Amino acid sequence: MHVEVVVNCGAGSVEGDEAAAERERVLAAFAAHDVEPRVQLVHGEDLEAALEEAVGRGPEVVAVGGGDGSLGTAAAVVAASDVTLGVLPMGTFNHFAKDLGIPVELEGAAEVVVSGRTTHIDLAEVNDRAFVNNSSIGLYPVMVDLRDDIRSTRGWGKVRSAPVAALRVLRRFPTRRLHISGDGERWHLRSPFVFVGNNAYEVGPRGVGARTSLAEGVLCCYVARAESRLAFAGLAVRALLRGASSTPRLESLSTDEITVTAGDHRLLVAIDGEVVTLRSPLRYEVHPGALAVRVPIGEEPPTGPPEAAEAESGAEADADGRVG
Repeated sequence: MHVEVVVNCGAGSVEGDEAAAERERVLAAFAAHDVEPRVQLVHGEDLEAALEEAVGRGPEVVAVGGGDGSLGTAAAVVAASDVTLGVLPMGTFNHFAKDLGIPVELEGAAEVVVSGRTTHIDLAEVNDRAFVNNSSIGLYPVMVDLRDDIRSTRGWGKVRSAPVAALRVLRRFPTRRLHISGDGERWHLRSPFVFVGNNAYEVGPRGVGARTSLAEGVLCCYVARAESRLAFAGLAVRALLRGASSTPRLESLSTDEITVTAGDHRLLVAIDGEVVTLRSPLRYEVHPGALAVRVPIGEEPPTGPPEAAEAESGAEADADGRVG
């Protein structure tokens, strides 16, 4: 099995003993399944170019080690090819891997790459930037931007920096006047928080942030109608206790295209946990079944569009019993 592995080492060193140890760890995880992949360790800024080179060598799978932001970058590259994405959860939170039922331990994730099955899931994008999880504007990207500044100045990790950044942002509580449209709905409001997910995210007593499917072909949009900290806190508590549908100040929308306009302004936008600056309007859309990805055989995979399901069945039938 031809597998290419690209590991995002962030801004740190990718040379020396530490890099050698990381490469050996990845090789050992795959060696347990009789596969010897080509392994590249790269700086974050070199990730996209390394992925394009890996795809160009024509492997069956390009497995990516990193967090959700790295996997979003990888998804955009892989979706434009005939290659399948493998997920090696090596980030802080690994939401994408968890939603797909992929083990967060390297050994288990490598087993899925080699012995799992291929399914097709949706890929979302905003202004031509792909994402596998979600995107947001308002409080969250401002908090992430501040968190990263705290990390760089104090040398703290994400987990330690995040609460400090969150408290500072809540004290400032920035809001913005927005025009949001999709599926015939039009909202004109001032909001501190807009969330757009690739497929539906649960919000309520049964949980927050989980997805039961990644292949329904929809975007899930939540918009907070709250212009004060107190109103926002009340909205959040009610949504957690009673669910989004029972929270009047939390607007929701499920559709395949959404436009968010904030005049002629540039906006901080979170995309799979990474923050970028984009010019308004923000145009969100979803591409059903656009991404082939390896998932565990034992998991109930998301159901892709009919053409993806047929292609998947045909690939399995041609593999003489080996999942392709």
